[in-house]
Amino acid sequence: MRLDYRKMQKEILPGKETQDWVWEEIERIAAKGEKKQNKWVGLKMAASIAAAVLVFVALIPQTSWADQITGLVKEFFYANADIKQDIVPNVYEDEGKYGHVRMKIQEMISDGACTYCTICYEALDAEGEQWLKEQEFDVNSIRFTSYATDDDYNSSITVVADDGNKTVIGGCNLHEQKELATEKARYFAFSFENDSGSFPLKNETMTMFYPMYRSQGIGKVKVISNLDTVSYRLVGDKSPSEYYEPEYLVVSKLSYALFGKDYGTHKYWFEEGMLWQEYSEGFLAEKGDNEDFVYRDGIPMAFKMKDGSTLEMGYAWSQLYEAENTVSGSDFLISAGHFNVDSENWERIMPIDDPNELTGIEIDGVHYDLVKEEIADK
Repeated sequence: MRLDYRKMQKEILPGKETQDWVWEEIERIAAKGEKKQNKWVGLKMAASIAAAVLVFVALIPQTSWADQITGLVKEFFYANADIKQDIVPNVYEDEGKYGHVRMKIQEMISDGACTYCTICYEALDAEGEQWLKEQEFDVNSIRFTSYATDDDYNSSITVVADDGNKTVIGGCNLHEQKELATEKARYFAFSFENDSGSFPLKNETMTMFYPMYRSQGIGKVKVISNLDTVSYRLVGDKSPSEYYEPEYLVVSKLSYALFGKDYGTHKYWFEEGMLWQEYSEGFLAEKGDNEDFVYRDGIPMAFKMKDGSTLEMGYAWSQLYEAENTVSGSDFLISAGHFNVDSENWERIMPIDDPNELTGIEIDGVHYDLVKEEIADK
């Protein structure tokens, strides 16, 4: 009888990963409760939540519940990233012209600069299963752009705006999550990252192209963003270089953009009407590099938090180019990208808890205090 009971327990209870997620949520809620109540009341609340959640989990298919909640997190973020509450579910759905297959954008998180999605293709019958089994998917077949014949799918998307279309430059990536696949479903992680510092996709509508059963799927997908941006003025006594000066920081929970003034980082020349540039000899000499490249391993950068913690960036892109339509008269984009903490795994995101909680930034060994300030577009 004991063996039968253990077998039943194994079959109805969720796997370890799901149980870990459940207990993380319980501990988080209980911690909030303890701030308002005494410890005993907080523990009773946690126990009640535990009982209710575990009963609920035992009654539903654990594969779909656990995987759909954590699929996006596991694909793009560090394991302890706290962003589940910022994910928007059930963004888009289509069964195409002929049916047999359903395509769904199950999850999305975006701050307007970075957009991350999980996509599911689900077969609705045997004919759909066969199509799904044979269909090849890549970044050329699932993409955000309004140009069906565009050969450069990785570099830009077109946003459908009220005042006309606008093109946003960035990088696309599509990865199949084969570990989640079943006979009836295939899962994909899609990302688009723009490093202009302007957060141009926030709550905009994009044209999406994707394959469907014997047809081309085309749909309008809104980039829903629950993440606000906060702007800061940098206050410090010196600059990390005599060739540029950092002035402003715009930051969300996922990513940042650092603007400033250019004092001669580049030298320019014209060739047949086109502008070419490379780093000036003085800037290269200042950074100890004579191969026309600086910050080879990224700009050393760290963000200081109100609670005293520091987020040491594993890699920070050095854009270092003149940028139009930047903030408060700044004409120079120094660096922009998403937060990360590991130079060996810098493509994974480590979001900050709250962009309002920043107090300082260190750029190439130089510290600046951050003063919150509304920064008008140029």
